[in-house]
Amino acid sequence: MPNRVLISRDSKPIPCEECGLPSLHVARLIAGDGSLLGQTMVCTACRRHRSEAEAIAVP
Repeated sequence: MPNRVLISRDSKPIPCEECGLPSLHVARLIAGDGSLLGQTMVCTACRRHRSEAEAIAVP
């Protein structure tokens, strides 16, 4: 199983410095074997916008 990024359902979002939306969360990085690799900040709005832009850019 590949590494995963998990955002807790209890996570309270804060404003993102990039997009300004209150969608920045602390996320856990989980290895394929289930062990914790670390933590990172994830903006769900920026991630969605990047995904949409990539989908439009790919013919």
